[in-house]
Amino acid sequence: MKNTGDALIGRASSLIVLISSIVMIALMVTGGCENGGHGGPSVTPSPPPTGFPPECDGTFDVDLSCPATSLAGSVCLPYLCDVIDDSEEPPVIIDNLTVVFGDHCTDTDCFTLECQDIFNGSVFDADAATIIIDSVSGTPVGEDVEGSVFQGTPDGVIIIGGEEFALDCNGFITP
Repeated sequence: MKNTGDALIGRASSLIVLISSIVMIALMVTGGCENGGHGGPSVTPSPPPTGFPPECDGTFDVDLSCPATSLAGSVCLPYLCDVIDDSEEPPVIIDNLTVVFGDHCTDTDCFTLECQDIFNGSVFDADAATIIIDSVSGTPVGEDVEGSVFQGTPDGVIIIGGEEFALDCNGFITP
């Protein structure tokens, strides 16, 4: 009797392995569970961060080879930036700006933004500023630098009334 039980268990386990193998092969042939069986890769677009309207999708990447153009097209992120007087030791934050680059700035080249009306509530009595971007989220920028940074924060120089200050954008406000 012992051999009959072992044979039955062996046949049952072989049948389970066979059925599992057929199911796995069928899933591989059809492309898996999520793409509706069309045989191609399952691509799910990533939605914009929570709270942003759909038209903001695709405006969060900052191109490392041309960051000014990316930022001038970003109308969804209000960036938080410090204006720093680094002529003193230690450097001193002399103002904080909240700016939506796409609403207030235009790119004059890949690394320069001309900005209007970004000094609301500021210590500066100026209407315009020029921003020269040196890095994005700590990565140096340049024409030969490939890639982009999702929600990248620019750093560089801001020229206000002919005076140069360091600009350190350290975050953004999300709705």
